[in-house]
Amino acid sequence: MVPVLGGLLLTNSALAQRSAGESPIVCEVKDNVEDAACRTKLAGLFTRTGDTLILKLDGGKSKAYVGNVAACDANADTSGCVAFMLLGYFPQTQSYLVAKAFFECGDYLFVSRRTGSETVMRAMPVLSPNAKYLLSIDQSDACDRNYDIAIWSMQTDPPKLEFNYQAKQYENWQVTAWEDDAHLKLKAFINGKPPYDQEAELVRIASGWVLQLGRKTDRAR
Repeated sequence: MVPVLGGLLLTNSALAQRSAGESPIVCEVKDNVEDAACRTKLAGLFTRTGDTLILKLDGGKSKAYVGNVAACDANADTSGCVAFMLLGYFPQTQSYLVAKAFFECGDYLFVSRRTGSETVMRAMPVLSPNAKYLLSIDQSDACDRNYDIAIWSMQTDPPKLEFNYQAKQYENWQVTAWEDDAHLKLKAFINGKPPYDQEAELVRIASGWVLQLGRKTDRAR
């Protein structure tokens, strides 16, 4: 069996979020193939032939992702192992979400249907309530983190990175509430001495995003 996304979290619960606009269309994946419901909902937007995933772009163009699942056998050289799977489609921004899986770890590709541009991230993204911003929070313990929290503006194609927070210690962040496009509440487990829970708020002001720390609660030993 192919060890799909060895270090990435292949769960679509984040994609199933509700927002002020249209919710993402979610694809379930089994054995590196999108489910029948996904193929029906997204008929005409993508095709699959074996290891090759083809996304339809505007203007009659297309973009192909060619995998090499045969190289994912754990008993052989896995350096060429790669698989591409469509995880969903965002109608609000006309964007695809593609998983790029290696034998260990991998990436998520946020692909514009208009231009085919790619935004590469290491954790599954979600859109702000009115789809103005794209948020990705990396909680991986198995793979290197390029960021703990990252936010891109959806006002350009490709999206523009506006905020990149990388902790100097071990921190696991999560969203507790996204009040509007420019205000979201967070909390984190901080592995300090002693470990503690940290509440915070991310706010976008004129100069950019600011992480404002709030209440800190020590964890019981």
